[in-house]
Amino acid sequence: MSKTLRLFLVLLAIGALLIGALIVGVFLISGSQVPSFLGQPRVLHLKISPQASESPGQENLLSDPENFPPLTTEITRLIYDAAADENITGIKFELVRLPFGWASTQELRAALKYFSDTGKPCEVWGENFGNKEYYLATACDTIYISPSGVSLVNGLSITQSYYADMLEKLEIEADFVHVGDFKTAVEAYEKTGPSEEATLATNEMLSSLYSQLTNGIKEFTKTDPKALIDNPPITPEQAKQSGMITDIKFRDEVFESNTDEILSTKDYLRHRRRVWTEGEKKIAVLYASGAIVNGKSGASMFGSEFIGDKSISRYLKTIRNDDSIKAVVLRVNSPGGSGSASDNIWREIERIKETGKPVIVSMGDYAASGGYYISMNADRIFAQEGTITGSIGVFGGKMALKGLYKKMGINQVTFQQGEQATLFSTIEPFSDAEKEKFKEYLGSFYDRFITLAAQGRQLPTTTMEESAKGRVWTGEMALERQLIDEIGGLDNAIDYAAESVGAAQYAIEVFPPRKTFMDLLIEQLSGSTTDVSIKLPGFLHEALHPAITLEAVLRNTNAAVMLPMAIEIK
Repeated sequence: MSKTLRLFLVLLAIGALLIGALIVGVFLISGSQVPSFLGQPRVLHLKISPQASESPGQENLLSDPENFPPLTTEITRLIYDAAADENITGIKFELVRLPFGWASTQELRAALKYFSDTGKPCEVWGENFGNKEYYLATACDTIYISPSGVSLVNGLSITQSYYADMLEKLEIEADFVHVGDFKTAVEAYEKTGPSEEATLATNEMLSSLYSQLTNGIKEFTKTDPKALIDNPPITPEQAKQSGMITDIKFRDEVFESNTDEILSTKDYLRHRRRVWTEGEKKIAVLYASGAIVNGKSGASMFGSEFIGDKSISRYLKTIRNDDSIKAVVLRVNSPGGSGSASDNIWREIERIKETGKPVIVSMGDYAASGGYYISMNADRIFAQEGTITGSIGVFGGKMALKGLYKKMGINQVTFQQGEQATLFSTIEPFSDAEKEKFKEYLGSFYDRFITLAAQGRQLPTTTMEESAKGRVWTGEMALERQLIDEIGGLDNAIDYAAESVGAAQYAIEVFPPRKTFMDLLIEQLSGSTTDVSIKLPGFLHEALHPAITLEAVLRNTNAAVMLPMAIEIK
């Protein structure tokens, strides 16, 4: 193909994309008029979209900028706004399976409880209620379930996979070092079951979460929640008899009443988003979601999110240099990751504080290990009772693949100059001398972690050491140990930041900024993004996700500060 023809085809493709952009843009603009709600009392039909996410970045080429997929924190703020809006007379909440964790559920529940406490009616309807869904529903004063629905509130569990037997069959040797008795992240690859420390920490964490669940249930049922959980009502009739629900109704009986003027979540969110960006003074809200890695933020081909230290540092630098931004709220939802990347982000937060701008942290479902590292020097830390945090410890190591190579018929021969030239070779396990040298490095990093955490929290190092050792805590437990300052969500953190700078009226500027059609188009044309993604079956994702994340974290670092396990509470 000639250069001229190739250039013609490229220009033709770009022209077609631009024409498409124009057509879509006109369509979006024509449909983006926000209706006025003044003087029109309505009931808010609250519904959480399956596309709801913890952080920006779920946009696609056809996303309407006025109707970006909602963030879970936006839904929470929407409910608080509805409580103060005289034109919103009540909420009818259509509850489906929740796509987020316990802390996010608690954040949403606190907003619904606040709304309900204003005296406005709050009704919730669902086809099925699991633990999280029912816990959330108990914030409202009325709960309905579908006649064919299932109510199954049967307690909490955590299942952890251990891969030592599998690795032995593959002749792969997991060779890791950890600092902190409870830093048990590597046990999944070295053992066939949990250590005493891991068992103790997990049971105490689960006990804290279980207590939070039962307290919420008791608020609504006014009966012993443990009896309901141990012998759970499963049919709608049983749920009604036990006092767990108010009544049994079809969806249309709740949402298609002729007596209510209904306002959709989509329309109200479009209206409030414009309000949230009004104000001379700005509060920056920076979302940090996923495992922490060196380099740029992004996602794996299997959908796991990553926080890149270079990307986050770039946003923090922008915030630091923007005089219109008076304070920053860092929303952390991370199980940790690379030690050096976490340290780089910590440094950029320090540089913002040096300018006099307050830095407030709002912890989401997770802010543990590296997630805690990037939070610990904030001026104030908010978390939910169910936030998984702490895990102040460090580990590192490698998988020795010599046996696997031999099994596959591959012979590896290594030449070296220097006694420890093969320290991080993936062929042989550590020698005794190499392991001791590596322990020196990890011990030094752990000491730095403890020292900086103590300084950030203004605690004696000895006190911080007692709360460290790699131990995981819930937000409720972390508050008792002064690892956080207050139980609360993102809205509480934003309000605190605004009060700190005397901003009665303020605009919220979100980072990373949500991408418009043209932003995404330019990325596609420049080849700076990829759409390749593989959706794994649930059981396969659960099995592979920890290993995929660990590989990404250790790719460019020797020290990992991560949760001791992939914690999914069911």
